[in-house]
Order: sequence, then C-alpha cells, then structure tokens
Amino acid sequence: MNVFLLALIAFLCFAAHFSRAMEEDYDDYEDGFAISETGEIIDERPSSSSQSLSVTFTNTLPDETLNLYWVSDDGENVFIADIPPSSSIPVTTFSSHIFTAKPAESQAAILPRVHTMRPSQLEYRFGGIGTAGAARSSVGFSPQTEKPFYRVLNTPSTSASAKFRNIIPAKVDVWYDDGHDGIPQGTLDLGMEYTVNSYAGHVFYFTEHKQKNKVLARHTVDPKKVLYIIEDKARPPPKEMRDHIAREEAFMTEYLQRTGREWRHYFGPDGQPRKPPIHHMWPADYSGQVHHADTSEHYWTCRGPAATCHQAPSKPLTLNLTVVSTAPRAFFIENFLSDVEADAIIATAAPKMAGSFVGNKDGGGARKSDTRTSRNAWVPRDSNEVTESLFRRAEQLLRIPRLDRSNTEDMQVVHYVHGQKYDSHHDWGVSGYSESRYITLLLYLTDMAAPDAGGETSFPKGADGQGFKIHPGKGNAVLFYNLLPDGNGDDLSLHAALPVLKGEKWLANFWVWDPKRK
Repeated sequence: MNVFLLALIAFLCFAAHFSRAMEEDYDDYEDGFAISETGEIIDERPSSSSQSLSVTFTNTLPDETLNLYWVSDDGENVFIADIPPSSSIPVTTFSSHIFTAKPAESQAAILPRVHTMRPSQLEYRFGGIGTAGAARSSVGFSPQTEKPFYRVLNTPSTSASAKFRNIIPAKVDVWYDDGHDGIPQGTLDLGMEYTVNSYAGHVFYFTEHKQKNKVLARHTVDPKKVLYIIEDKARPPPKEMRDHIAREEAFMTEYLQRTGREWRHYFGPDGQPRKPPIHHMWPADYSGQVHHADTSEHYWTCRGPAATCHQAPSKPLTLNLTVVSTAPRAFFIENFLSDVEADAIIATAAPKMAGSFVGNKDGGGARKSDTRTSRNAWVPRDSNEVTESLFRRAEQLLRIPRLDRSNTEDMQVVHYVHGQKYDSHHDWGVSGYSESRYITLLLYLTDMAAPDAGGETSFPKGADGQGFKIHPGKGNAVLFYNLLPDGNGDDLSLHAALPVLKGEKWLANFWVWDPKRK
C-alpha cells in the first residue's frame, strides 16, 4: 500500500469521524454532560476517538487472499487493500471505525465478520471459515445484510446500581423522587432487598406502607456505594440482622481492595458470598475470538410434518460464537435460527401479547413503568415442535444438559413498535437469595427496517467504558453473561433496548438461572 493511499484512508476516516461528531444533537446538561435521546446521561468531554490508531489486520487463511473494506456510516463498504494469505498489513484509522473482509475469489464466509476499532487492541484477525454459513442457503434464511451491526457509542455511562435493604420490622413503600409526586417502585418487607440501576445524585425515599406522607428514610445514589440500609431507630431490627450487615460490609471492603470491583450480589447469613456459577461459561479472552458449538438440532425449513420440514443433516450443525465484548462477556451467534423458526415464534406469541412489566415479586413487586414500553408474552418449551427444537439447540450452544423450568424461564417474546424501548437495566438482581439469572440469550426475529431504524441492544458500560450497540439481524443471536466467574453480578452487563425509530422489532430471549431457578 503506497503512502498516498494510506494518507487518503486516514483522511476519509477522520472526515467520517468529524461529520458524525457534528451531527450529534443532545439536550443541554450541566458540567460537560448531556442527556441523549435514549435518556442516557453521557459525557460530552473530548474522547480518545479523535486520536488516530495504527493497527494491523491479519489474514489467517493459508491459501486465500482477503479484500479488506472500511464500512462507512451509511453502510457502504469502501475497499482498502488486499491481504495475502497468512499475511498482515498496517492501516491508520480511528476508534469505533468498522472494517470487514471477504475472500477475493470464493463466496465463503469468514469469522469474525467485522472488527470494530478499540484503543486497547491494535491487531485484528480474519479467518476461521465456519459451517453454519454453508448451511444457510439450504434452509431459507434471509440474506445476510452487509450493513454494520455493531457500533461503539463513545458515550460513557454515569449510571450506578444500588441495593436497598429494609431492616424495619414493617412493610415500607419505595419511591423514586422525581421532584414532583414521586414514582412508586414497590414494597419491601423486613429483610427484603430492591436493586435498581440509577444515576449519581438520584434520590429514593421510603415511607410507611400506604402512608405516603410518613417518610422513614431517604437515600441519594453514590456511584461508590452499593448497599443502602432502610432503618428506623425507633424500631430496631433483630440483632442477628445488624450483625449480618456488619459482616457483609467488611467483606465488601475486602473484596473491593482485592479485585478493584464492588461486590454487588448476594451475601448469605452464613457470612459467605454467592458461590461461582456451576454452569458452563464460554471464554472471552479477546474481541474476535471464535468458539464452535456442534448441535444435532438442525433447522426447520417449513411449517409442516417433521419428516418433511425437519430432516436430519448428515453431520451436526456448527454454531460459531464470536466474542464482541470481553467486559461484559458477550458473543454474536450467526444463524442460530432459520426464518421459518423466527416466524413461528412470532406466530405463537402474537395472540398472547400484553404490556410489559419491570421488577419481580421478591424485589419490590412487578409493575408498569415508562422505562419499559414494549409488549411481551411467555412461550413455554412444550408449545410446539419448533420451540422444543430451539430449547434443545440452546442447550447444546450453552453446554447445559437440560433447559427446563428448574433452571430456565419460559421463552420471552417481546414486540416493539415506533418509539418503544426498555431503558438501561440489569437482568440479574438481588432479592434475598443466592439464585440468580446467569445467561441471557437474545434471538433477533426481525431485521432492522433501515440502518437508522433504531431498536439495537446497547451496552452502555461495554467497549472499555465507551458503550456499544448491536443488532445482528433476523435469525442471529447475542449471548451475554450476567454473572462474573466468581459469582458476583456483572455491572457491565447493563443493557437497554434502544427506541425503535422505523418499522418494528421482534425479539425472543432465554433467561437461564444459576444454580437453579428461584
């Protein structure tokens, strides 16, 4: 590659970056921060994305040349250079820019399909042809879009998770102080906990049950604090409860000093934290790492008898898991389900759809909230032959022997139309027991109507704190873990369903618990 071409690439990348920065439009906010259209508080101070990066792209294929492309903001592939077999080339670019590669002569799929530039990574590899893509054309999949499905947000999140515990020997009502009449968050009995994702400076207050004017306690969210105790000195808790809090706070201090992270999950009355997960966890050592999972559960190619529509292939189907994030631990799975299967899930769920709730009965109570405006339904494993197939395929992908109601919730199907969303939240929570949601497997049942249609899944604390969003398209899946290997809740697994701006979005998900479902 000559000097002129390298300079041209750098100029194009910088121009695209500058143009994107000029197009951003946020509401005013004090102290160098702003509120984005999705409600996320963002840092508008200069970021490192304006600094150029000198990176290396490597072709690991031994006998095929790859064409390297830069993906522009409108989804166009701009040819950069050829990468000879088993060779590397240098490129100057910028953080968050996306590159893809294709074999120069064959139509084979390569893994990973795209790379997004990060300041912490300077080498990117393409290669590893998989078998799922080869099976794609024979089972009626939608054509794979060439549009980028992953974007770094460059908007650091200021959110913080908080755990409120009631030690008053009475029921208390939980309220978020919105500066007006307060927004109800549920009710807590003695010893119960309520976990929430909020922001520094937000205030929660706690009142006598059904006596809103009798405020018992008030807490302001501090990003450096996790546990908040709701107490009334006139009604002290049992001594063993106070002793337990002292042991827990001592452990949290030791854990922070040892790991650099806050302990956010359950701490038992025996003085021990939640144990590490017992179920399999795929490694995520670096972005672009690829794992392979063989499954005997082949695709449904039509709706009809299994003998016609669900014929066994001559060999197992290989699903490829590509690491898109190491923290949180997240993976892209291409071709997890066929178009027939995606459409069958929608058809099964559509008659059952109702307004979505947030929360649960053990953590303040399930309730309606303007933070979640979609509609959803629950589809049991035994609903039909297709749902049985998807549960079995998920078992083999996740390497868990059996997914049933002992460790997995019914499949949730969610429908979003224009403007609907689910604001930033964690799938795990602490409600007074060690059992926890462990795995979230998202199945995308529709494509984005356009590159700017919205509806992506965002991870505000991923991508080295810059955040990223992803929508892999119909038939594909995203897997992420809600717990860390030591059993702590992963604060970086914070995620949101961004508002749909065009068309609609259908999504299904599995929630797998560890060690069992509560």
